[in-house]
Amino acid sequence: MKEMIGRAILSPQFQSSLLGSATRALVRKTRRIYPYSGAFLTDFNAIERPHYAYCMLGAARLACCLGIDRISAIEFGVAGGNGLKFMCDFADEVHRATGVTVDCFGFDTGEGMPQPQGNEDLPYWFRAEQYKMDVRALEEMVPKGRLVLGEIGETIAGFATRERPAPIGAIMNDVDYYSSTMASLELLKQAKEQPGCFLPRLFMYFDDIIGTEVEMYGPFNGQLAAIRNFNDEQDECKIHLNQNLLPSNHIPFRYQIYYAHLLRHPDYCRYIGGSQQLSLENALRLKN
Repeated sequence: MKEMIGRAILSPQFQSSLLGSATRALVRKTRRIYPYSGAFLTDFNAIERPHYAYCMLGAARLACCLGIDRISAIEFGVAGGNGLKFMCDFADEVHRATGVTVDCFGFDTGEGMPQPQGNEDLPYWFRAEQYKMDVRALEEMVPKGRLVLGEIGETIAGFATRERPAPIGAIMNDVDYYSSTMASLELLKQAKEQPGCFLPRLFMYFDDIIGTEVEMYGPFNGQLAAIRNFNDEQDECKIHLNQNLLPSNHIPFRYQIYYAHLLRHPDYCRYIGGSQQLSLENALRLKN
């Protein structure tokens, strides 16, 4: 009975309803009192950074399917450090839910944004030295996080070979510029030489692809242009917008979650269906 109630509460139909919205507000108000699990708060979209949590939990669950007990999560564009702090704190929730340990890395110049390199960097909206970082304060705030400071194009070069991180499974990208996003995506190409440093499929969040009528984000500027051009220039990795969250109107970040497929990864074709596949098929059958 408890399991049935849990499934009903987490169903898209309930979460999209007025009652679901009211319940979510109640959960958010009482989460400091009642010990809800991190997994429940993520699935119910009732946590501070549900987009980060979604990517980290999804990566950990995939790691479980592959028999991997330690992964890495990366944030590009740390700035004040709130995102990286959330990642480091939420790593404990991920471990409780899945048994998977998460190492958290944060890439940033440490000195704010660099000079825009062209029209695709939206110089009418972004400029150099925005989002400066207090490095010492941040290091004290996130002692468990690994800061990688410097120009991303330089610090990302050889990162997998140099650091040999646990398989990277989640990437949160908030570097704003087209040029910086392109530089960060170079990391995925390192899977060719160091496949053991990556899961075969990654969860990705892109912050600057919706915006307002002032930013005017589109497929020919900023992060969307970077994703398109990255896909066009090579065949070993493809990045695409998720399809599973799109019908869920209660999820505000559903258009910002992407998946990266490392098509030449030795574990890419490894079967992970089984009982999970049957469970999903049964859920769809009941829904229909």
